[in-house]
Amino acid sequence: MMVQSKQLFQYGREIVTYWWRVLRLIWNINAPFVMILLGLTLLMGIVPALQIQVISLLVGCAADAIRHQSGWHFLLPALLWGMAMGGISLLLVLAEIVQQYIQNLLQISTANHMNVLIMEKALTLDLQHYEDDKLYDSLQRASSESAYRPYQFFLQFTTFGMQLISLVAICIVLLAWNWLIALIILCSTLPIAGSQIIFSKRRYQLEWARSPEWRHLSYLLYLTTHAQSFKEVQIFQLGTFFLQRNYDLYDRFYKADKTLATQRTQVDGLLGLLRIMVIAGIQLYIITTTIGLGNIGMLAGYLQATTALQSSTTGIFEGLGQLYQSCLYLNNLFEFLDTPASRLKSGNRTFPRQIQTGIEFRHVSFRYPGATEMVLSDVSFHLPASACVALVGHNGAGKTTIMKLLARLYEPTEGQIFIDEIPIEEYDLDDLKRHISVIFQDFMHYEMSVRENIGFGNLDQIHSEKHITQAASAANAAQTIAQLPQQYDTQLGRSFAQGHELSIGQWQKIALARAFMRNAAILILDEPTASIDAATEAEIFARLREIAQGSTTLLIAHRFSTVRMADKIVVLEQGKVIEEGTHELLISKQGTYAHLFNLQAAGYL
Repeated sequence: MMVQSKQLFQYGREIVTYWWRVLRLIWNINAPFVMILLGLTLLMGIVPALQIQVISLLVGCAADAIRHQSGWHFLLPALLWGMAMGGISLLLVLAEIVQQYIQNLLQISTANHMNVLIMEKALTLDLQHYEDDKLYDSLQRASSESAYRPYQFFLQFTTFGMQLISLVAICIVLLAWNWLIALIILCSTLPIAGSQIIFSKRRYQLEWARSPEWRHLSYLLYLTTHAQSFKEVQIFQLGTFFLQRNYDLYDRFYKADKTLATQRTQVDGLLGLLRIMVIAGIQLYIITTTIGLGNIGMLAGYLQATTALQSSTTGIFEGLGQLYQSCLYLNNLFEFLDTPASRLKSGNRTFPRQIQTGIEFRHVSFRYPGATEMVLSDVSFHLPASACVALVGHNGAGKTTIMKLLARLYEPTEGQIFIDEIPIEEYDLDDLKRHISVIFQDFMHYEMSVRENIGFGNLDQIHSEKHITQAASAANAAQTIAQLPQQYDTQLGRSFAQGHELSIGQWQKIALARAFMRNAAILILDEPTASIDAATEAEIFARLREIAQGSTTLLIAHRFSTVRMADKIVVLEQGKVIEEGTHELLISKQGTYAHLFNLQAAGYL
C-alpha cells in the first residue's frame, strides 16, 4: 500500500509538472482562447450538480401537482423549475458549441506551433545527433507526436478538470442527502484508476521499445514507394522480400497488442461488473428508502446523482490513466526539446573574406561519439591559401572525416585546426559557415525549382539571375537547364505536380552549381564529379582556377585525372598522413600514390 501511494504521488506530480509546461506553451499561442476554455470547463463542471438539484425539485413539484390535480399554486412551481431546466440545457448547448469552435482553432494553432518548435530545435543540433541511433529515435518519436500530443494532453486535462469539478459539486449535493452513498460510489471506482495507470504504462513501454522497428517499417515503405529505389526493387525482385519482412514485423506487433488487449479486457470486465453491482445495490437502497418516505423528488434526484457521480468518477480515473500515458509520451517530446543545443564552440572573431596564409591541421585525431577506434590519428598537413589540395586514399581512410572537421560539423578529439594561424573555434561559427561552400558525396536532391536548388548555395543572392546563371555555367549545367520545360523555374523531382526528373549526373551538376553559387573563402568538394562524364569533368576542373578564384579548395576524388590538377596532394592510409606533395613529386617517390595512380592508369591501357 505504501509503494502504491508513493507511485500515485509520483504520477500526480508528473501530471502536474507536464500540465504547467503544456499550459505555458499553449498560453503563449493564444492566451484568450485558453482563458475562455478554462472558464467553460468550470461552468460545464458545475452544470450536472445544478441539473440534479433542479430535477429533484421539478419532479417533487410535478408529483404535488399530480396529486392535487388543481390550482396554479401547485402547477406554477413545476413549470418554473421546468423552464429553469430548459435554460440550463440551453446554456450547456451554447457552451459546447463555443468550446468546440475554440478547441478546433487552438488544436490547429498548437500543431503548427509544435512543428515549428521541432524544426527550430533540430536546427540547433549537431551532426552527431543524427548519426546516433538513440538520439535519432528520440527525434523520430518527438516529431511523430509533436503535432497532436501537447494539445491532446491539454484537452485531456481540461476534461479531467471538468469531471473533477462535477464530482465535487455532486458530492456536495449528495453529502447533504446521504454522505455514505457518495463515499461508496467513490471507493468503487478506485480499482479502475489502478488499472488505467498500469495498462497505460505497459502500452507506452511497448511502443517505446518498438521505435527502431517502426523506423524500419517506414524505411520498407520508402523502399517500395519511392522512385529512387523503385528500379532496383523491380530489377532484383525485392518486393516480395520487403513485403514479407513487413508482414513479420506487423505480425509481431499484432501478437503483443493482442496479449495486452486481452489482459486489459479481462481486468476491465471484472472491475466493470463489480462497479455495476455496487451501483445496483445503492439504487435498490435508494428506491426502498425514498419511496417509503413518499419523496418522489428525492428519488429522482438520488438516481440522477448516482448516475452522474458514477460517470464523473469513471471519467476521472480513466482520465488519470490517459493523462499518465500522455505524460509518458510527452516525456519523449520534452526530452528532445531539452536536448542541449550544439556543443560546438563559437568564438567572436570575424572570418576573413579571403584566407591569407592557409589552413593547417596540427596533430588532429578524431573518434566518432560512441566509437572506440580513432578514425584519424595525429594528422598534420597544410593547405596553402588560394590553393587546391586533394585528399587521396582508400575508402575509410578518413578523407570525408577531415572534410567534416574543416566544415565544423564535428570537433577534433585531439589536436587543432588553424586558419590564418588562428584556432578555428575562435571564429564566429555562423560567420565561418557563411564562408564555406560544400558539395557532399551524398548531396541533396531538393524537389523544388532549379532556381531554388542553385540559389540555396547563397540565400542572399537567390533572386539574382546573374549569380544563378553564372553558377550554372561554372558547373556546366546551363545547357541542361536550357532544355528543361520552364528552364530555371522547372520543378525538379517527381513528388510534386509538373515535376521533371534529372539523371544522377545532371543532379550532380546542379549540386556543383549550388556549391559555386557561394563565393566562399573555403571550397570543399567531396567526389564532386563522380557521376559526371570524363569530358565534362575535365572541362569543369580545367576552369576550377577561374571558378574558385581566391578560394582555398579541399578536393576529395578517386579519379587521378582530377587529382593530378591539384596544387598539392595529401595521401591518407588508415587515418594517417603517409605522403604529401605535388603529383610529379609523389610519382617520383614511387610510393602509395604512385602505386594507386599506376593501377588506375593501367585500366585505360
